[in-house]
Amino acid sequence: MSRRKSELIPVIAVVAALAVVAIVWVVVTRATAVAIVNGQRITRREFVNRLEQVTGEQVLSDLINEQLIEQAAKKAKITVTSAEVEAEMEKLREQIGPSFESVLAQYGMTTEDLRKNMELNLLVFKVSTKDITVTDEALMAFFEENKSDYDQPEMVRASHILVEDEEKAKEIQSKLAEGADFAELARNESTDPMSAAEGGDLGFFARGRMVAEFEKAAFAMSPGQTSAPVKSEYGYHIIRVTDRKDAHEATFDEVKEDIERTIKGNQAQSAQALASELRLAADVTITDSKYKDLGTSNN
Repeated sequence: MSRRKSELIPVIAVVAALAVVAIVWVVVTRATAVAIVNGQRITRREFVNRLEQVTGEQVLSDLINEQLIEQAAKKAKITVTSAEVEAEMEKLREQIGPSFESVLAQYGMTTEDLRKNMELNLLVFKVSTKDITVTDEALMAFFEENKSDYDQPEMVRASHILVEDEEKAKEIQSKLAEGADFAELARNESTDPMSAAEGGDLGFFARGRMVAEFEKAAFAMSPGQTSAPVKSEYGYHIIRVTDRKDAHEATFDEVKEDIERTIKGNQAQSAQALASELRLAADVTITDSKYKDLGTSNN
């Protein structure tokens, strides 16, 4: 081996070592930083410490409450199935309608966040009402008194494109006649931001929910039909009916379980109230002195 080559080997080794160090530094920096501002790191530790200062006590209190409720449910052999959670999710989806995802986003929640909340709420309901019994006579009496609340009125499901003037409405009507996609036009042209995000879909609604002109046009159409421009106080609507539901008179057997849940729900505790009650018989030891006021001792 030549002398020049032998001299180069240590240099190459040093360069390689420096390259490895540089790579490791970048990896570690990015792993331990939540942001880098003009080369200055905001570390994960700084971030977590600030979060703890602002919300630490509330978060720890919530975690303690959840643990107490879960322990009480386990002791009573009470469980919540994924099917029960999904059923509650579906009810909420139906109540909110097509803007379900948008509403969650407004509250900074994901569907998984909501699912966890639903599961906890169901546990709270079951634990706090486990000793409540409702007789068939009480259920029937409630049904007779509140029957109209369970009857389903005639409903339509419709989408619309809302614009400010008649000329624009007629332009959109022409595009639809030429085969343009209704949902795409709603997203791009409608001035109703909530429904526009859903392709114009307004979900199901009964009479009395929409302005008179809109309602009259929507309930006069069959699924698949599209209206001419309809003027209201909000502008001009192009309405497309996509589905209908006939009026239906509820029977006792159909709604018996819902009634039982309503009656029990009127006597159920909130998560906070149940947790406060459970704390009276619990031994909660706080090992971090910052949060010592959250502890209890029943030894």
